[in-house]
Amino acid sequence: MLGGSGLPPLDLPALLQFAITALALVSGLLFVIRSAASRYFVVDARFESDIGGFEGRDKMSDGEDKCFVCDRRGTKKCSRCKSVRYCSQECQSKHWKGGHNRICKEPKVFDDSLLGGTFGRRKSSSIALVPSRGSCKVLGLPKKVLFPYDEFVKLFNWDKHIYPPCGLLNCGNSCFANVILQCLACTRPLVAYLLEGSHLKTCAGNDWCFLCELQIHIQNVSQSMKPFSPINILCRLPKIGGNLGHGRQEDAHEFMRFAIDTMQSVCLDEFGGEKALDPSIQETTLIQHIFGGHLQSQVKCTKCDKISNRYENMMDLTVEIHGDAESLEECLNQFTGKEWLDGENMYKCEGCDEYVKAWKRLTVHQPPNVLTIALKRFQSGRFGKLNKRVTFPVTLDLVPYMSETRGSTDLYELYAVVVHIDMLNASFFGHYICYTKDFHGNWYRVDDCKVMKVDVEEVLAQGAYMLLYSSNFSIINVSDSLITVPVFLPAKSLPSPHVYISLMCIDASY
Repeated sequence: MLGGSGLPPLDLPALLQFAITALALVSGLLFVIRSAASRYFVVDARFESDIGGFEGRDKMSDGEDKCFVCDRRGTKKCSRCKSVRYCSQECQSKHWKGGHNRICKEPKVFDDSLLGGTFGRRKSSSIALVPSRGSCKVLGLPKKVLFPYDEFVKLFNWDKHIYPPCGLLNCGNSCFANVILQCLACTRPLVAYLLEGSHLKTCAGNDWCFLCELQIHIQNVSQSMKPFSPINILCRLPKIGGNLGHGRQEDAHEFMRFAIDTMQSVCLDEFGGEKALDPSIQETTLIQHIFGGHLQSQVKCTKCDKISNRYENMMDLTVEIHGDAESLEECLNQFTGKEWLDGENMYKCEGCDEYVKAWKRLTVHQPPNVLTIALKRFQSGRFGKLNKRVTFPVTLDLVPYMSETRGSTDLYELYAVVVHIDMLNASFFGHYICYTKDFHGNWYRVDDCKVMKVDVEEVLAQGAYMLLYSSNFSIINVSDSLITVPVFLPAKSLPSPHVYISLMCIDASY
């Protein structure tokens, strides 16, 4: 009948063979893409699949694979404590709000370093940022200052070259580097230092220097009228970070940390290198003045009430976004919340001379002038990403998260946002864009070579991965003097951890 109607007869066996072949090709292509991309991003979603067992998880009864809430088959487990299973995100959310958020914590291996109140709980990367002295009980004053703080104050208040962002060409999976270079290009004191040509005048390096190359890059940004290629930086990524590679998908936050680490190393090399300098002196470089601060880990014994404080250098903050946290402030509350040291993780108190129950709290002790915050969207595992909505303010008050206040609010102004765009929560591939604010307060959306002026409302609507804030203090200009002493002033006047100021400059109002 089909032939009588004028339509060609269907060859069902051939059609079926074609469909099966096409399905096989598509499945094979997806497998290849997934396997290849997973080498570059090791991530997971809010709770991860059961890939292998975890020895420290709570043992369940015969219903080990059941959902903790509804007793259905639990195919996922809590990515934080790895001890309970769920069948859906709804059950996980219900359990979290029902009290699991108070007892859930990351599984740990018993370590003496934790007993000393160090910061292993919140370290999300093995990257070592110099100064790498670890934690210390007392913040010693440096005997020598590598970069005068009064010179840094001038750079922080610098307003000579005002220019909008310039697009950067994508040289093959280079969006992760492009967004960080855009952020660095609107970091005022760093831009001022490089555009004044200060580094090239003093650089003693015989090999390729990242700061020299960055200075050339910033000069091109300020002069170019059209997008250009940052290939001179991209082709030397291994010199910035040993595991970075040109043409591969990389993590923007990791590149940022490597870039800061490399710039700090360059500054130290001018004075003989890291090994030749005391850790306290290492914290007086230009890069440390810009990005550096200190965290305080405070442990209090519940038996004798003895308090132990330890301090560690910080170049950025990485905060968790799990649970009910829906704003940056709530994430910071989680970051600075009390953690109980009990059971296998008991604290050895120096006062009691025994292992006791104690609590530990991590706070910002000395805030940086430029605060970089990374939201931990990429969790452990292979696939998935936390795409939950986390709001963030234009002006951030850091006082609630500090170990001590200095007489006024520590306010920070948002000036750059890094966004990772993905499809269907997949983080083994995607694209980075950023939003940056120029020195006039105008916001721009930068997508590689595309630059578009936007309103701040669009910026605040983004699912941020990284946030860069600049201290909004009224920094005074310090005059030169032969006699200087370290002075800790209120945040309203000077935000730096260590300020070296002339005795003649100390006002009675302080």
